[in-house]
Amino acid sequence: MKTLLNLLCTLALTLPAARAALTIPSDGSDGIFAPAASVEVDLSLAPTGLWDANNAANAGKGIYDAAKWAVVFKFSSINIPTGVTVTFKNHPSRAPVVWLVSGNVTIAGTVNLNGRQGTSNLSLATIPAEPGPGGFRGGAYYNSAGGGGFGPGGALLVGSGNSAYGNVRLLPLIGGSGGAGTSLGGSGGAGGGAILIAAPTVISITGGVFALGANGFFSGTAGSGGAIRVVAEQINGNGSISVFGSNANSGRIRLETSSAFTGVTSNPTTPATLVANPPVIFQATDAPTVRVISIDGVAFPAEPLAAVGNAPADQIVNKGSTPITVLVQTTNFATNGAVQVRDVGQFGPATWRPATLVAGGTYASATWSVSGVFPAGYTTLQAKATVP
Repeated sequence: MKTLLNLLCTLALTLPAARAALTIPSDGSDGIFAPAASVEVDLSLAPTGLWDANNAANAGKGIYDAAKWAVVFKFSSINIPTGVTVTFKNHPSRAPVVWLVSGNVTIAGTVNLNGRQGTSNLSLATIPAEPGPGGFRGGAYYNSAGGGGFGPGGALLVGSGNSAYGNVRLLPLIGGSGGAGTSLGGSGGAGGGAILIAAPTVISITGGVFALGANGFFSGTAGSGGAIRVVAEQINGNGSISVFGSNANSGRIRLETSSAFTGVTSNPTTPATLVANPPVIFQATDAPTVRVISIDGVAFPAEPLAAVGNAPADQIVNKGSTPITVLVQTTNFATNGAVQVRDVGQFGPATWRPATLVAGGTYASATWSVSGVFPAGYTTLQAKATVP
């Protein structure tokens, strides 16, 4: 089976001699990013808008584009010196990071998009561990009950490995899934985040860029590694790029260049790929999509945040043990495919439920239905569509 994230293919090509500088869609309106000391970038400060709009009025904060599910920065140049670590505070949507740069990029320090570890601290373990931006949360723990991990490959139960998803092109850009919490006393580790760094000429990495999956506590499952995509005419340096995840659940790395690729060590090992000019930054507007559109007859928010714990839920349903109907919409998707809905309670295992095509569906737009009794309390839903 192929998931929607696997509908694109790639070619393995031998890299030719250097070409002209790449065309990167950056107006430099976020200015120069050159932190002199370690800094946490607060992605929640990004105004909502179109990713390619001029951001001079909010320079340095980026723009959150909900349709692209990304916080996009358009820098004129980046210079992260030795000894400086850049970390991130998540946007409420937990969207990934995109750095589009009109000049060169130098990373001698560290860019850290790692997920957070699980814990046994009951005041913390009841809230799922936070991922790197673009990643997914780990399963929670409370009173001898463990929760399934979040995300497309989130662990269903302790000891049940994460399943693979996504594609080698990293279109769309998606980070790692979370591990499961354990009923024996700890929460699961969160997934590593996701970032795209694109520059027209040189990206030099002598430090490190990391999107690591975090360990769970005790017998809690570890989160998966995230996704790192680097695009430039030339990528060099003797630094490291890693999306390692424990239990062999590593993420994906994609290095796109038209010239030299030297020195940088990647984990897992990743050869360079010939870049298109201009590079493809986001997936096409007619790419297949799948999303939950209603629950129990009530329209679902276009942009759910899937909060758990003390935060407001996206939707409240008072049904007790009565079955609930969830409607899912696909676009640009073959109706002979399969649609599933994954539910995971805050303190309980995850379950995949098959959906049934509603009469009258077409490739352009189709509605699917799934009914069932869902666990009380906070439950998150996620839709998946696959084709043969």
